[in-house]
Parts: sequence; C-alpha cells; structure tokens
Amino acid sequence: MKVLLRADASATQGTGHVMRCLTLAEALQSAGHHVVLATNTSGVAWLDELVDERGLEVVHVTQHSLDTELVGSVAPDWLVVDSYEIRDTAISACRAKTRVLAIVDGDDRSIDADLFLDHNIGAEDLSWPVDVRSRLLAGSRYALVRAAIVSVRRDRPWQFTTDSPHVVAVMGGSDPTGTIVPVTRAICALDSPVTATIVTAPAWHAEVMTLTKDRPGFQVLTPTRNLPALLARANVAVSAAGTSSWEFCTLGIPSVLLSVVENQRTGLRELTDRGLAWGIDPASVTEQDLVVQIEGALRSLLSDEELRRTISQNCLSSFDGRGATRVVDAMTALV
Repeated sequence: MKVLLRADASATQGTGHVMRCLTLAEALQSAGHHVVLATNTSGVAWLDELVDERGLEVVHVTQHSLDTELVGSVAPDWLVVDSYEIRDTAISACRAKTRVLAIVDGDDRSIDADLFLDHNIGAEDLSWPVDVRSRLLAGSRYALVRAAIVSVRRDRPWQFTTDSPHVVAVMGGSDPTGTIVPVTRAICALDSPVTATIVTAPAWHAEVMTLTKDRPGFQVLTPTRNLPALLARANVAVSAAGTSSWEFCTLGIPSVLLSVVENQRTGLRELTDRGLAWGIDPASVTEQDLVVQIEGALRSLLSDEELRRTISQNCLSSFDGRGATRVVDAMTALV
C-alpha cells in the first residue's frame, strides 16, 4: 500500500504533528508499505535529519495547505492528515480521491474520513458522534510511540541504581513558551544530589547554560534525534504534556508533565487523574510559583519510591508500545 502523510512543523508551531507521522511511517515501512511525507520547510535541523534518516519520499508544500491535486499526483491508497490548521473541508474533499485517516484530538472537526485516530489517554471515553465512533481508533492502545523508545523499556524504572538519580527535562522540539527555563530553575533548586540532562531549544540555550554552569553532572543539549538513548538513563523526568509524554509513559518513567499550550490541558488532566504522571498547569501560576511547584513535585518523586512505583506501573499497563502497529493493521484491513 502507498500512504501519503500530511503534517507540518516549525520553531513556533512545534514538531509534534510531524513526529507522530514519522512514528506511523516507521510502522508502515516495517510492514512493507511505501510512504510519502508532504510537509513544509520546517527550519528545524534535527527534525530534518530524522526525516532523512527514515528514508521517506518527501514532497515540500506550503504550510497548512492541502488540495486534491497533491493527492491526485501522489495517488496513494491512504491519505493521513495530522493538523489543527488544515481546513476540515479541504481534508474531506480528498476522500473523493483516496481513503482518509484524520488524526484528531478530542474533536472530529466535522471531517469526512474513513478512519479517525485520537490516541490521547481517555479518548475512547469521549462523546463521539455515532458515525465517527464506528470509524474511531481511540485511547492509549493506539498511541504512536517510536520503536526506538519501546526498545529501551526497563523492568523496574522506578528503582534507582545510584545515589544520584538522573533527571531528564525536555519541553518538546521547539518550546516556544520557554518553559524549560523555570524547569531548569526548579531542578537547580533541589537540595538532594541529582545529575541532569536538560534539552533546550536554541532560543533558551544560553540562559539554561548560565543557570547550570556551576552544577557538576548537569548536561545541556539542544533538541536531538537521540532522545531514546537519553531517556534510557532517566530516573525522573519533566516534560510537556504533548507527544513526548506518551514516550515517558511507555517507558514508565515517573514524570512531572506540564500543559504548555491550551490543547494539552485535557490530556494532562486525564494523565493525572489516572495516576500516570504528576501534572502542573503553568497558565494558572506565576513563574516563581511554577518553579516552586515543579521543585516540590520533583522532590516528592525523588524521595518516595512507592509513589514512583505506582506511577510507573500505571504507565506500563496503559502504554504497551504497539499502537502504531494497530493503526497500520486497521488501515490494511480496509484496503
């Protein structure tokens, strides 16, 4: 089968849509299917490297655009669209040319599609229209998690093997709100011995370097495609409650998750209510209070093994890392 993936990324928009599509592309390629990625010129170097590494056929298009001419020229068996900005009418019009899978987040947006994918935790319990529910792949069972992440799962991720546990902080591929800065302040304020890897977008790199310059065992990196190797060392993590949160959950790493944009709040509430993470909403507090809240959450996770174990086991039972394969199976069944 030939599949056309349509998603965009940029330093301001973020990289989550393209990352989700790359994970699906990985599963499609592993099953022997041909994949074409239609995307804008992102300007995000590490993401471009990751796309090149996947060996995809790439078609560069205008950001947030989609038309039937593109679909007609590629002639795919499936069109997969992952975008909040592409109009529902533009996506629906493509169904006259091919099958359509719409990746959505809590709302079908009146899109006419053959399949809908909402892989947010608890999505299966939302009030979907009857005609959408019959075509819906929903919940963590379908979470798109890279094989490289699944390969570094540990049996007991809540246990520390050294006296200085390792904290990993990553706020997504672009972090347009600069949330990594208060996160770094919180990690530096800890009075317990820790080492840390802090992944920061270039815009905040100098400030984070200044904050950590006198801290032995602290490493500051710009966004990297080698994140799975970094997460393999993590004992506790701080991250945005977006695409990367599923990776932490799949690994069972006890995490502090922050809703840095509006569309992450619902998902964060679900993760917190189900005991999968310690959730914080930065929008409701000052930056100083945010630092205090993150520090307090980290202090609790670092000192309480029973809390870490509970969170880890909840995560590992909810995310098995096979979501992308299930999505490919559902697509193949319709073809």
